[in-house]
Amino acid sequence: MEEVAAMPTPSLDIFRKDIRGNPVWIDLVGDLETARRRLSQLASALPGDYFVFDQRTNRIVASMIRLASDAVN
Repeated sequence: MEEVAAMPTPSLDIFRKDIRGNPVWIDLVGDLETARRRLSQLASALPGDYFVFDQRTNRIVASMIRLASDAVN
């Protein structure tokens, strides 16, 4: 019987805080570099307070806040 290597499962959740500060789940990614790119994409499309939560360590590992006034006109 052939042994198949287990693929790493995505474990970084991306959230955006709603108007009351409650986290709203947005996406799930596999690595921190991808998470940071995704934060940038999200904040460019919709200003707000975003963060990345690592399921393995139960910690926030990245965050980005972009105010509406930061938008380029």
